[in-house]
Formats: sequence, structure tokens, C-alpha cells
Amino acid sequence: MKIKLIAVDLDGTLLNDKQEISYETKEALQKASRSGIKIVPCSGRPFPGIKEYLDQLDLQDPNQYAVAFNGALVLNAQGNAVVEELLNYQDFQFFEKIAQQLKANFHVEVRDKFITLNHFVNYYLSRESWLTRMPIEVCELKDIAKDLKFTKAMFSGAPSEMERVYRGLPQEVIEKYNVSTSDETLIEINSKQASKGNALKELARKLNLKQDEVMIFGDQKNDISMFDVPDFYKVAMGNAVLEIKKRANYVTRTNNEDGIAYAIRRLVFNE
Repeated sequence: MKIKLIAVDLDGTLLNDKQEISYETKEALQKASRSGIKIVPCSGRPFPGIKEYLDQLDLQDPNQYAVAFNGALVLNAQGNAVVEELLNYQDFQFFEKIAQQLKANFHVEVRDKFITLNHFVNYYLSRESWLTRMPIEVCELKDIAKDLKFTKAMFSGAPSEMERVYRGLPQEVIEKYNVSTSDETLIEINSKQASKGNALKELARKLNLKQDEVMIFGDQKNDISMFDVPDFYKVAMGNAVLEIKKRANYVTRTNNEDGIAYAIRRLVFNE
């Protein structure tokens, strides 16, 4: 197996439950990087929430990359976009009306902040702000610029609340947008063309890599688009949801058991 790019989801995959990259995982990824393999964090998070992990892995030069916002942006390590699939003001209005109808907490992400019309900021958005290192801007609809471009729309709330909201989404949303979840407290909505899978395919094309030279690691439903690319070599974490494990070529150990390191040693370096 000749792997030239390894894409790793963050939460539940690269990071253990303490939100840390373990020593074993860092060593394995840095060994792969030294051997010429591109290491690409691939997350629903915005770039500020990914950048610190690029730094920890010493992936700081302009020829290193990250997939952010579930594939809405692919950026180099300097934060310059190389692929963009964004939503606009009309999309914002559409989702804001749905949020009002469903009485749901709604916000959007631009590259460097969250924007919400909700004057009550719930715990789940506050947690996302902390995890992603991005501030929250609360504003009125009249203050939203008509030329707004944003990466992702989100509903946030308790798991039972998100189940209710998901069931209430109009069929038009499912048909016209890419709807996914990274955990049970969030519903994430991107452009139909924006997905981790599409972003990685485009990045591989730009780097002149074949799809069978790409290895991916993931655990949640927002990783399914990567696991649906036929020629990627797909590694599911031991803690992955069943939909991911069913699609995998290999199931490794959990994120708390150095699952990435375990798989790389065996599959890439034949150790």
C-alpha cells in the first residue's frame, strides 16, 4: 500500500477524550510526515480550532493543508483558502425562518466568528466557541450584510432537542443542502457541494494524487462522505458509529487507545 496523504478527523479521532493528541499518535503522524506523507486534519471545526493542532504536529509550512467547516473550506497552514464552497444571505434568511418555526437555536459560522440572532446564547454554542477559539457575535437581522458569505449553518441544543429539530427540517433542506452531525448536540448544514469527501477529492486532485493513495480516519456521521469515496483507504476508529465501521476497510483501536498510531504502524509502515 503506497499512501501519500493521511486525512484525520479531530474530535473522537485525532484527539482523545481529554481533547489532546497523545504522544503515540503524534509520533506516528510525525514519522509519516517525515517520510513525505501529507497529514491533513479534516474537521467540522473552523480553521482557528484546527490551527493549534497543525502547530502541535509541526505542519506549519504553506504546503500543508487542513479541511475545515466540514469541507466548506480547504486551507493551507497559513490560513489561505485553496477550495471554497460557501452559503449566502438568502441561505441565512431561509434557515432563520426555519429556526423561528421550530423554535430552535440557530447560528452560522464565518471564517473567524459565530453569528447569531439569538440574544440568549445557549451552553452548546458557548462550548463550540471555546472548542473552536472563535468569538460569538449577537446581532439583529437588519445588521446582517446582504453580501454575507458563510461556511456553515448550525442548530444547537440538547440531544432530545436536536432530534426534534432534525425531524422537523423540511424535505427541501435535506435535498438542497449537506446535512450532518458531528455530535448529538449539533446539526450542521453546508452547501450541497461542501463535504469532507468532496474537499479531500479536490485537494488530492490539486496535489496530483490518486484516490487510492489517500488514507482516512474518522468516527462520526459527518465523516461518511469521506468513507463513501470508493478508492480511499478507510480506517474507522474503535469508538466509531456503526455507519462508519460498516464502510471501513479496517477498524483500529479507539481514540483513547492511540488508534491512529496503531493503524499507521501496521498499515503504512508494516511494523
